[in-house]
Amino acid sequence: MPRHEIALAALVAVAAVGGALACGPDFPWQLLDDRHTTMTEPVAFGFSFDAGRLVAAPRDTLRAVEQSDSSPMPPPEPEIVVIERHEAESGAWQALATDLPAERRTAEAFRQQLQAARAAADGPAALAAGAGLPSAVVNYIAGAVEFRAERYDRAAAYFDAIDALPPEQSKIRQVAAAYMKGRIHQLRGEAAAARGAFQAARADAEAGAPDPMGLAVASFGEEARVDLVEAGLITPAPWPIEVVDDPAKASSLISHAVRLYAEQAARESKIALLSLRQVASLLVADADVLDRIIEDPLTRRLLVAYAVSREGPWDEESSDVVSASVIDAALRLPTPAAGEEIDRLAALAYQTGRYDVAERLTAKTDRPLGLWVRAKLALRHSDREAAVRDWTAALTASQKAGDASDLDDETRTRLRGEAAVAKLSAGAYEDSLRLLFPAAQTYWGDVAYVAERILTVGELKSFVDGLPPADPKPRRTSSDEPPPRDRTEDLRALLARRLARQGRIAEALPYYPASLDRWSDDPAEREVRLAAEARIYAEAIEAAQPTWRWRNISRAEALFNVAMLSRKRGMELLGTEGPPDVAAVDGNFSWGYGQQSPRGIVDTTTRTDTRDPLLGPDETTRFAASAPDPNRRFHYRVIAADRALEAADLLPQGSQAYAAALCWATRFAFDSDDADRARSIYRRYIATGPLQPWAKLFGRECPHPDFDAARDYWPKRIKHLVQRHTGLAAAAALGVALLLAGSVLVIRRQRQSAALQAKLAASSGLPEPE
Repeated sequence: MPRHEIALAALVAVAAVGGALACGPDFPWQLLDDRHTTMTEPVAFGFSFDAGRLVAAPRDTLRAVEQSDSSPMPPPEPEIVVIERHEAESGAWQALATDLPAERRTAEAFRQQLQAARAAADGPAALAAGAGLPSAVVNYIAGAVEFRAERYDRAAAYFDAIDALPPEQSKIRQVAAAYMKGRIHQLRGEAAAARGAFQAARADAEAGAPDPMGLAVASFGEEARVDLVEAGLITPAPWPIEVVDDPAKASSLISHAVRLYAEQAARESKIALLSLRQVASLLVADADVLDRIIEDPLTRRLLVAYAVSREGPWDEESSDVVSASVIDAALRLPTPAAGEEIDRLAALAYQTGRYDVAERLTAKTDRPLGLWVRAKLALRHSDREAAVRDWTAALTASQKAGDASDLDDETRTRLRGEAAVAKLSAGAYEDSLRLLFPAAQTYWGDVAYVAERILTVGELKSFVDGLPPADPKPRRTSSDEPPPRDRTEDLRALLARRLARQGRIAEALPYYPASLDRWSDDPAEREVRLAAEARIYAEAIEAAQPTWRWRNISRAEALFNVAMLSRKRGMELLGTEGPPDVAAVDGNFSWGYGQQSPRGIVDTTTRTDTRDPLLGPDETTRFAASAPDPNRRFHYRVIAADRALEAADLLPQGSQAYAAALCWATRFAFDSDDADRARSIYRRYIATGPLQPWAKLFGRECPHPDFDAARDYWPKRIKHLVQRHTGLAAAAALGVALLLAGSVLVIRRQRQSAALQAKLAASSGLPEPE
């Protein structure tokens, strides 16, 4: 059933905006990109939240039935057709269609009759086609046929006929009949009769009559339209009606219409929200009407919500004009605003640059919004201590209010984020992370910055250890959609990588996730058993520690394993969540999460004052101290090249393993965009390494080092020399034998001499020589 609202134009505009969204990576909006803008810009509100709570929550059970945003447009078939088919299939008509034989009281038979009745050219034909159907149903169809043909008198007669039926027969279409009679009176310009019919529709629904189409809630909007047309706010009038001449009467009608729309919005009607926005836009466009209507508290709240949300169809300059007109009209009232309304006016005053008014309105507030605005005002006066105090108080008040807060969830999240930035600027870094982390799904980039670059490892470890356990890992439900992020697990992984970068890999192991899901063309690479690979990495590092020289080959093998894991799993084992590696997006972008500087993206090259009052006291020092080594993109690739070179240093230069280790080091240098280093390693191979058949692709395709052959390298070289130079080997063996014999003779003579001296000393009574 058609339920057009005056907000149709607004709905079209909203749809047009939706089509302008661009595709691309899902980067979060970050508070710390530009701290000054974050902390000083006006508080942003959603109009829908304020407009949906203009009146108290309804006690009745009436709720809107409207097409959802995800539903197809237009719907595949009329709503009433779907409802009729559902009623027929559910068996609800069996007791009402007693004139039909049992074999014709089937869902399919009902469907055929309904289709024929709706295809009829007029009411009598519809009655004939639907003969035997429930009387209320067939009369409603007949009335609808006549209504579509604009034969309103005939249509009204059929809807009246429904009311004349016995209650058990009429109830099924009682609400719909009353609503349609209201629409007929509306189109005739019969305002009073239309209001009565719409009110009857609501009364019938509240009394328990079925209302599957939600027409009772829709009647709020239709009755409001009658008021607005009669008040002359909608021009030209869509139907013949006498517009009132009395400005006071017109204002009363507008106020009543706003209340009706507010009641409709309170019952979850999105159409009502669009209607309220459209009414507000009409009111602010007429200064005389605005001055009169602003006296009504409910309408004033609507206008303030409209202005402060900045969701109207204006540019920035027009938005300022609208905001100024609303606040000027509100401030001219003899009776000042009270409660939450004062805070909304203060936010509007701040938004329009009337800081003196905002300060006056928030001087004694203890509500979340007022405290928030006052914090921003304190920051304008460079009173950071007062600003931090008010931001903290605003967040506390909002948390205490819970669902009764005058801020919606999105706005409360923003308040939490700004309070965290205030704590950061005051040097309370752990408190900042404590405030940010509950909003990690929204501000993960800011969480990563504080956790990775500002807190010390000890501070971060203490924070992570105090978190509740991570949720069980959700599994991927399809190949196209990743599971939702568990930010507790993400923060634990961030800590693990920080510990590993500091060489504390054993401490890092408990914090790595058991597995990670990755996007890869190779199915085998889509799930990484990270905890297991981290243990292998730790074992390789332990095995690579300096020890006896005869274990050099084993150390070289361990170092090479460290190099390979650093290259293959460096992002997961060592990578920074934000810059330079940006593990948050698997390194696919060099930006998007975290910050490359404590100043964010603000260009300071043209500023002479390099101090920033929103930076923590030692934030810059902490940021520098937490940088990876080397501090460059994909820094673990440089580490891989370093470990491969260290492995080569321990290998015999004539071995294949030596050449292969240098080949991999060259490849890793290329991977880290260091062509000069790659050429230097290649020159080392040319100067010191053995010729290998695969060397034509040196640095691009490298074989695995043959460490077993390297272990046998020197024994085989010695054996080869012995076999090739027998005489020289015999002479060398004789020389070694003579050297050993001489050494034994010298030792014996030294022992004999010492024993003789001891005997002489004993016989002479002299002390033994030391």
